[in-house]
Amino acid sequence: MAGADFTPQIMESCPVSGGRFELVEWHWPDMVSFERTETQLMLEMSLPPMATDASAYFPAIDPERRCFMGALFVRYPGITLGGRSEGGQIRVMRCVMDDPDTAAIIGKTEPSLSFLQGLLNIRSDTLRSLMRLAHRELINPIDRSQQGMEALFILIRIELRRVFRQATGAETASRLAPWQFRRVRERIEAGSTMPGIPELAELCGISPRHLHRQFIALTGKTVSAYIDAYRIEEAKRRLVQPGLSMKQVAEQLGFSHANSFARAFRRATGLSPREYRQRSRTAIAGDAENGIA
Repeated sequence: MAGADFTPQIMESCPVSGGRFELVEWHWPDMVSFERTETQLMLEMSLPPMATDASAYFPAIDPERRCFMGALFVRYPGITLGGRSEGGQIRVMRCVMDDPDTAAIIGKTEPSLSFLQGLLNIRSDTLRSLMRLAHRELINPIDRSQQGMEALFILIRIELRRVFRQATGAETASRLAPWQFRRVRERIEAGSTMPGIPELAELCGISPRHLHRQFIALTGKTVSAYIDAYRIEEAKRRLVQPGLSMKQVAEQLGFSHANSFARAFRRATGLSPREYRQRSRTAIAGDAENGIA
């Protein structure tokens, strides 16, 4: 049932300072596809037995890459979430954050696809337990405690912020796998034409953005800086070889002109290629005279 009404029926609601709790329910007669953009940060937990498996995707980021949507998940504000689910009666416990709390939790960094996908299947026993307690209090027909709901909201907000920080830290700390770095290095060393970022990212099976971040985490340098450093070190090695002109060295290392090679070399070493060659050959000759291998 594509294009189904995604507006839920609100069974219970409790406003709190900084947001609200809701118990919501959908009634879908058969398989349903949906796309929805929320304006507020929402933590949701499907409640058995009124829950169903779903696959999800982010149409504005990568509509072809789907992932599993678990029982505990976050709807990220301002980013369209699409999904496909079995029909039936679906009930969800929801914790909605107001804008000031949202900013404190999600920060200012633009989320990556892998980060957003991770938020669709949160594995936090603490958050799960807090949401269960909030659900129990929300449906209490006799003496629901507003103070209790306020306290649970604060704890959920604190724990959700930890989840975001841990996920962000994991992304920041992620590095290229050894095989990925080996492919990058082998391609750079393979010939005179230096590869572009998209080509290297494709070799690694990741996006250019992820390559940039993970390469820095591994080497401490950007890909461009790594390529530049490689070319200068390779230039040093070739300059001391007999029979190679400055122009030939420049061409072999992918520089369009000898002048651009000379400028890059001086910027990196403080010497022109000619000065470096003369000093290196003088040093080698001196070592030979002194019997130094």
